[in-house]
Amino acid sequence: MMRTGLASWHRVCDHCSYEGSTLLVDIDVAGVRDVIDEAMREEGLNDLRKRNFATLESDLARRVTAAEEGRARMLDVGCAHGWFLEASHADFDVIGIEPDVRVADAAAARGLAIRSGFFPEALEADERFDVIVFNDVLEHIPDIGAALRACVERLQPGGWVVVNSPARTGVLYQLSVLMARLGLPASFDRMWQKGFPSPHVHYLDDVSIQAIAAHAGLTVADVSTLPSLSTRGLYARIRADRNVSFAKAAGVASVLTLASPALKMLPADIKVWMLRAGT
Repeated sequence: MMRTGLASWHRVCDHCSYEGSTLLVDIDVAGVRDVIDEAMREEGLNDLRKRNFATLESDLARRVTAAEEGRARMLDVGCAHGWFLEASHADFDVIGIEPDVRVADAAAARGLAIRSGFFPEALEADERFDVIVFNDVLEHIPDIGAALRACVERLQPGGWVVVNSPARTGVLYQLSVLMARLGLPASFDRMWQKGFPSPHVHYLDDVSIQAIAAHAGLTVADVSTLPSLSTRGLYARIRADRNVSFAKAAGVASVLTLASPALKMLPADIKVWMLRAGT
């Protein structure tokens, strides 16, 4: 049973640790809106995502082998600027799907194999993969169960689903919850990306992802963490939200930069769940 949590749009489960939202997902498919400064967002995430993706790809390369001769096939759902495709092309036959036409076209112009559209509709009927990756994507998909069931249908036997996502157990998320309880909801709203074209509609943890995966026919094979902050590009990441002023972005970036050594020792805000399909 779901009940209202810390905001009118926030939902929490009475019987488990799952948190969700009723925030409207209205992805900027045509890339014509200006809610987010995409250039700032790209600058702000470039360093962090590329370092995290190199770590994740190295781990996957050790785990995954193709069922037949040749390289394993990988699908990157919501591939955005194509950074994970670039990190993976040496070890995998990889393609990406991206719904934002403007972002997809820019990445494709760099020679990356990207299709505009949504998963799984953008795929051919007979396409199958050894790995399907959701890098900061699954938490934005309203019907998470349907997405994971579609993965099972599109995986080779024994294939992998990688969920790289913010965790509700992370220190920054829990701090935002505390501030919301004290009547300061701005950080909580930002953690959920309230007001963005594609806000978060789920916040997961080990227990909830295990239950959701099991309903789709997947098992959790491994759990790891990744850094959630990089001091390089932090100001630009905050200013990607056009509603945030220069002064506020500079102040928040300064506080997080000073706090970053301590934050690294506390519960991580990004988790990677490795899900496995049956053989």
